[in-house]
Amino acid sequence: MTLPETQPTDLDTENTEDAAGAVPDAAAEAAARLRYDATVSRTLVHRTSVAEVFVTDSAAIGEETFLVAAQLPRGHLIGENAPMYDYTLLIEVVRQAGVLVAHEHLDVELGSAFIFRSLNLRTVGLTQLRIGATPAHVLVTMTVHPRRNKAGRIQGFTFSGNVALDGQVAMSGNGALLIVSQRAYRTLRAKRRTAATDLALPRFTPAAPSAVGRSEARNVVITAPVVASEARVSAQLVLDASHPHMFDHPLDHVPGHLQMEAARQLAIAAVAQLHGLSPQTLTISAIETEFTDYAELDQVTELRATVQGFRRQDDLRTLAVPVVIDIRQEGAVTTTIRLEVVQWT
Repeated sequence: MTLPETQPTDLDTENTEDAAGAVPDAAAEAAARLRYDATVSRTLVHRTSVAEVFVTDSAAIGEETFLVAAQLPRGHLIGENAPMYDYTLLIEVVRQAGVLVAHEHLDVELGSAFIFRSLNLRTVGLTQLRIGATPAHVLVTMTVHPRRNKAGRIQGFTFSGNVALDGQVAMSGNGALLIVSQRAYRTLRAKRRTAATDLALPRFTPAAPSAVGRSEARNVVITAPVVASEARVSAQLVLDASHPHMFDHPLDHVPGHLQMEAARQLAIAAVAQLHGLSPQTLTISAIETEFTDYAELDQVTELRATVQGFRRQDDLRTLAVPVVIDIRQEGAVTTTIRLEVVQWT
């Protein structure tokens, strides 16, 4: 899903929210005109299933700043029936927002391949993520900085902004992506793909859902974590290409949001084991990705976590445990994900 490019930048909230955490007044008029009564076409966000489309509308509020509306379902396969909106769903909303802006406002052709280089999110308020009596209205405010070739075609862009739920900013973040034609993508992947093999991959056994902070067995994407030392824990990735959210359509690589979900599960399981906490009470408050290579479907994928000690997270008025996870194939790191785990109940 990603290629080595620039390093991910620090998470940034500058000019994205006021002191009270509300959507800035400059965008209020445009935000009021956004519609939430139907989703956009699935082709605009690179989804096959209409049920997997969450964004509903968008508007430009400047040359490089955009608003994207979305509705979060209170019940969803990957969201399960948790009291808080699932981090993986929020990551998907941000991904869809970026793709929609590219097609609707930056004139990127449909059919182009999007390669995310980084996607970083930080929670600024846990209470905003709690599920209420009605589905949350999401507003993504996104400022983009396109990179164009000599002919003016967009080759990618960086973006930063925030995510508000029902009018209150809940997350800030940034990211970067590369945009190529399908022909260029096929050429790129042909150079990277290994020769076909008749060897069958091991059928790994998923961990118990309760061990990784999940309730549905189908959503478990790692094996039972193995503690190697007082700060190191590892697991194998469990691939299920029939999962309707992770594999909404056929892919030729391990998708980035599956890697991020696997990292989240290992981080929660590792912190729970090493610090004596219940996985059911843990969530992540920040995630930073550094994609350096493709993770291939026909190779064993190992996750190795390094768990640190408690540290203050004053913004959320709680303690957090930083975790660094390397995702490896054949001894080489393909992705590094940094997370912060907090106890929310």
